Amino acid sequence: MRSKTVPKSFRIDESALDAVEKEAAAQQVSANTLVNQILTQFSEFERYAKKISTVKPSSFVFRGLLDAADVDKIIELAKTAGSSIPQAFVVAKSGKVDINSLLDHLRSLALYAHLYEYSENLDPRGEIVTMIHEFGLNWSIFLVHYVTAMFEQVGVSPKLEMSDRSVILSLPGK
Repeated sequence: MRSKTVPKSFRIDESALDAVEKEAAAQQVSANTLVNQILTQFSEFERYAKKISTVKPSSFVFRGLLDAADVDKIIELAKTAGSSIPQAFVVAKSGKVDINSLLDHLRSLALYAHLYEYSENLDPRGEIVTMIHEFGLNWSIFLVHYVTAMFEQVGVSPKLEMSDRSVILSLPGK
């Protein structure tokens, strides 16, 4: 379902408008479309990410940090982060923590933080979520423990499979 659009005008800095118009041309979209994408990213992710002090290293730095890290420390961090950060994020965003809000959090991490490619499929046994990434085995290990801790907060124990480039999450029928 497509969101309803509303007309609104703003006064913006000339250099900001210049940058938007150049980027829109490079992406072959209208400036209106690009501004809408920017505002959506802010309203759906950035304003909440800022509250939990999110940082954005380059993918090169992120992969290097993962490769240099001790696996036991990665697991410990994933469990700690997974049991608190998603809940803070989704409560700020939707006011409640449940399976749907946690899945929305995983979608947001894919769409706005670019941590993996995300897809969902309904299966006769439940929902299957696939996260495909370029960050190696340590990132898959992190995701498995982060997601497990995240869903434990709502009493759900997902089945997880992983490789060095993907994590597959199976949730029982909702």
